[in-house]
Amino acid sequence: MKTNKFLQVILATILLLTTALVSNHHIVSADDNIDVKNTNITINKRIFDEGQTPADKQNTGDVMSDFGGQPLNGSEFTVYDVTGQYYNLIKGSDQNTAIAKIQQDAASVAPTYATKVDAKITAGQGQATFANLPLKNSNGQYNVYLFVETKTPNNVTVTKRAVPMVVAMPIYKLDANLKPTDTPNTDIQLYPKNETAKDTKEFSNLGQFNQVTVNGTTFANVTTGDTLNYKLTVNIPANIGDANAVTSYKVNDKPSAGLALVSGTVKVGNLVAGTDYKITETDGGFTVDFTLGSAAVKALAGQKLQLTYDMKLTATVDPDALQSNKASVQINNDTEQQITPPTPVGTGGYKFTKKDAQTGKVLKGAEFVVTNKDQTKFATFTKNANGDNVFASWVDSKDVATKVVSDDNGSIRVIGFVNGDYVLNETKAPSANYVLLKDGTITFTVEHGKYGTSNLDVNNTPKGLLPSTGGAGIYAFIIIGAAMMIGAYIWFKKSRQQAEV
Repeated sequence: MKTNKFLQVILATILLLTTALVSNHHIVSADDNIDVKNTNITINKRIFDEGQTPADKQNTGDVMSDFGGQPLNGSEFTVYDVTGQYYNLIKGSDQNTAIAKIQQDAASVAPTYATKVDAKITAGQGQATFANLPLKNSNGQYNVYLFVETKTPNNVTVTKRAVPMVVAMPIYKLDANLKPTDTPNTDIQLYPKNETAKDTKEFSNLGQFNQVTVNGTTFANVTTGDTLNYKLTVNIPANIGDANAVTSYKVNDKPSAGLALVSGTVKVGNLVAGTDYKITETDGGFTVDFTLGSAAVKALAGQKLQLTYDMKLTATVDPDALQSNKASVQINNDTEQQITPPTPVGTGGYKFTKKDAQTGKVLKGAEFVVTNKDQTKFATFTKNANGDNVFASWVDSKDVATKVVSDDNGSIRVIGFVNGDYVLNETKAPSANYVLLKDGTITFTVEHGKYGTSNLDVNNTPKGLLPSTGGAGIYAFIIIGAAMMIGAYIWFKKSRQQAEV
């Protein structure tokens, strides 16, 4: 009898030591000579970063301060009674085989033969305690409990859930050498593990652009004509196929006001729009709302998914402001999980005022082309609602370049250039009364952040005026002048005669 009891204790201990998350075997029973009626089981939830999850680790049943990972709150664990199925399975088999079968059945959701006992959510230090669980059922059998992680937090993406845990009563304490004692463990500590992975956002063609650092911030120096390629890598929740756990999964992209999606460029892995997800383009960004009933989406559980898309600066971009591109994932419409944005982008521009060189009067209607420093490339522009000339592209011919025209205020504004030197060449003076400026006369330097303070006066010299000839008005001046001269002569004559008397 004593030998039999010892063997039973050894068996129970071996099963206890295998209750780590990724283990396939958990806990079982000893003998019937136990006075206690109930036991407490505490879940100590831990989460590890991708690649940091340790290999199987023996669970002692006691507090393990060196288990590793970070406590995870917000995970729901549900305990089920699987006693009947367990005893059915061990007939003609063994405890390990029975436990493995129950774990397999509960891999996605609890099996139909499992009877729910209670559910709790981890809190504090990632703990949830199931108190006063009966050791035996009404038939005198030791109870067997199944613990399933039925929900994971909405504020973190869990890519690997805890493996279902089977606990077959009773459990005995271990000594310092991890050998079983004769003392039942009525305060069992379990340490299920989760794994999470970091969602990332990349600026895929960043290497095509110069990177500039201003006031400690590095950005890509781009034009309004450039296409910016982005890539999102998101980690799909491990339980995305469980309708009780995940009711909504979305990916959001929210660029700043000067950056906008190139419509129709979003690609979501190999998924099919309208079948596997819906996409809404709004405010320059987009939201991808996954169809959770889709077989293709369910198959992605715990895997990585890449989204690619293009963006451009808007026509009304502020040349003095950096533009960033933020993204997030959102589970069950809860708090968005922000993804670290990639390198921001910035552009520049310049302002001119067309004036009369002599009077300072502003002049409208003057036409110009903008060239690169060497005057070998010519700029084309579009016009935005503010009247700004927005850079579109470089062309090789002056004839097809866009003519930028001074407005009623004499103003010319060009935006969307990278830092560098440029030339403003006049192709048409404000009127025939002004001298056309020679090519290369006006040079300017674009620098991000200085558009607001830039303002270069472009002066036109009026052509000289010759005196008018002919016309009735001149005869009056001649007659008046002659009369004045005759009067002066007569006065002088009389004055001389009087002087001689």
